[in-house]
Amino acid sequence: MEESKDNMTFKGVAERLTLGITRILENMPGVVDVRFAERDPAEKRCLLSWEQKNTCILPEDLRDFYLTTDGFTLSWSVKLDNERVPIGCMMVNSVSRLCPLLQPVSPFSLPNAPTLADLDWEESGTEGESGCAPAAPHFDPRSRIFELDSCSGNGKVCLVYKNCTPGVVAQNSEMWFLDRSLCWHFLTATFTSYYRLMITHLGLPEWQYAFTPYGPSPQAKQWASLYQPLIFSTELSAVDPAGDSYVNKLDPTKAFRGKTKAPMPKKKQAVQCGSAKNPSSTGRHSGAKR
Repeated sequence: MEESKDNMTFKGVAERLTLGITRILENMPGVVDVRFAERDPAEKRCLLSWEQKNTCILPEDLRDFYLTTDGFTLSWSVKLDNERVPIGCMMVNSVSRLCPLLQPVSPFSLPNAPTLADLDWEESGTEGESGCAPAAPHFDPRSRIFELDSCSGNGKVCLVYKNCTPGVVAQNSEMWFLDRSLCWHFLTATFTSYYRLMITHLGLPEWQYAFTPYGPSPQAKQWASLYQPLIFSTELSAVDPAGDSYVNKLDPTKAFRGKTKAPMPKKKQAVQCGSAKNPSSTGRHSGAKR
């Protein structure tokens, strides 16, 4: 009896963590092998140790998440020709794997070896001048970046603290996506918003690229159109409101319109009229002779 109660309570916690997405995935056509990894809550001392080590304060919603489960992993596959093809993956690293993206330079490295900090070539006064998008993080000590999801090698979702000062505890954080070309793209201001965004996109491949100017790959778009047609269509309209840049439009009225025939010359029309009158005249003459 106690084991059944524990199973029921765990199912209730898992249902709240996944926001009911497991049942939705299991009812989708072709979806198989929906797996949710069970993890124990993280200890408070581990969270405090992480904050002291990295001189950062975890956001309150992320702290509550880790106190519920130490990380999150939900995956699902699709059955194609009697084979299971892994498609979706939702992941949030555990506290122990919430590591800095910028590792300290090894003493054995070359003195003039290039680093990610070399990419911050623009001046600090030029950032955020547009006023529309938030300023991108830096690869130098001005930002503290921690990897939250490796995105299966397609990029990295990071917890970013900006405007940091050495020796001062950082408190304000944001969620950013770092693509394979090392360009930053803003996702959400809070972890809760990002978590709901991840659940909404079902962990589809390259769903983070929907927040980039170029979007996901054609193969990822095909999976999104199959299992997420509503959000996929709205994202296309948001990226390209006019719909002229990425979609080749076909106007059937112009493409399949028949060629207009050139008008007949007047001389030919006169000849046709004369030829039409000749039978009647010949008939009259023949009748008169008879």
